Amino acid sequence: MGFYSSPRWSNEITDCSMPMTFDTYSNCSFGCLYCFSQYLRALGHSGESYLHKKVKSVNVERVKRIFRESLDGKNVSQFSAYIQKRIPMQWGGLSDQFDGFERRFGVTLELLKFFKEIDYPLSFSTKSVWWTEDERYTSLFKDQKNWNVKFSIITLDEEKARQIERNVPTPESRLAAIGRIANLNCGGATLRLRPFIIGISDPSYKELIKRAYSVGASALSTEFFCVDRRSPTLKQYFPTINKLCGFDLSRFYIKYSVGSGYLRLNRNVKRPYITAMKQICDELGMRFYVSDVHFKELCPNSCCCGLSEDWNYSRGQWTEALMIAKKNGKVYFKDISNDILTLHTYEWRRTEGYNTNTSERAAKFYGMSMADFLRYVWNNPQNGQSPYTMYEGILVPDGKDDDGNIIYRYNAEVSL
Repeated sequence: MGFYSSPRWSNEITDCSMPMTFDTYSNCSFGCLYCFSQYLRALGHSGESYLHKKVKSVNVERVKRIFRESLDGKNVSQFSAYIQKRIPMQWGGLSDQFDGFERRFGVTLELLKFFKEIDYPLSFSTKSVWWTEDERYTSLFKDQKNWNVKFSIITLDEEKARQIERNVPTPESRLAAIGRIANLNCGGATLRLRPFIIGISDPSYKELIKRAYSVGASALSTEFFCVDRRSPTLKQYFPTINKLCGFDLSRFYIKYSVGSGYLRLNRNVKRPYITAMKQICDELGMRFYVSDVHFKELCPNSCCCGLSEDWNYSRGQWTEALMIAKKNGKVYFKDISNDILTLHTYEWRRTEGYNTNTSERAAKFYGMSMADFLRYVWNNPQNGQSPYTMYEGILVPDGKDDDGNIIYRYNAEVSL
């Protein structure tokens, strides 16, 4: 089968609380039409292998060595400082670790035993359910307080789900799996209402949130679907997606998005849905998180994947800055710099899994560490990943501090 290299750094490293992400397999047995990793992996020389479901797994012994030696105080990897601080690892960034490949190969199970042994904090994303009824897996999750599971469900409509989430268990079976995980007394179960697709998600999303809470979900994390017009795979799927939505979703995104290649719906289109979700969660006593760049300020803390404030996630990121600015009116780079300066000392150009492969970027950032790069982005408001541009004006440059770093002011008028 061969080996696949993981962990990697998320391309959302600027505003991600768990930027070290991990995938057991190089492919996913599911075939969701909206899958962003499918659009990414279907490009280039490896595209045919991905589309034909050829798969590799991680090298288990290599993963174990990185974690063991890092926890022994050795700097054997870019991830060593992250591991030494025992910051949660995001498991399931591009593939589902509990899918059909896992039923066949069992590599995730082998690694779960190891992570249980070293008591390492984990946050899982999955659509799979069979493992929640398999004692080999559930016995490991039972009472493991630092393991959280997010279950992705975007609609209660069984037929729409069947067509858009190919080979995935039904929404009802995923709700039942939330209940089983919630009853294991581990680190909690979260409803991952992502991606929210207008025309597919909105007819049933309110009931979905209530149902998830009723079976034990303690948090909701949501994000709206984004359209990459450059993806040939997505173009092939759009006729089916449009039929399920009941209108031409591609034209809708072109009309109501800012940008030309990667389309993200504007804030005003999302506002009524976000308002309703937050109201429902507030009434239920359910934590409400937004991974979308719009309305992320409504999160109760800076882990938009749904982990509560008491988890040891990374504070060296823009969502943490947003939370601080919302509370204090302003935020300084030094407020979030500790994790940036200690976790990201490796060379930017050698960042595992991060997109550094354009000649312009290579020339500009060649000699920087990732920490240097993050400071550069912070201090360049027109950069697409800066706090100002990313959140579309809710954080506004307001002078510089004594170290020459930009101070950002919270602009409440942009929010709800």
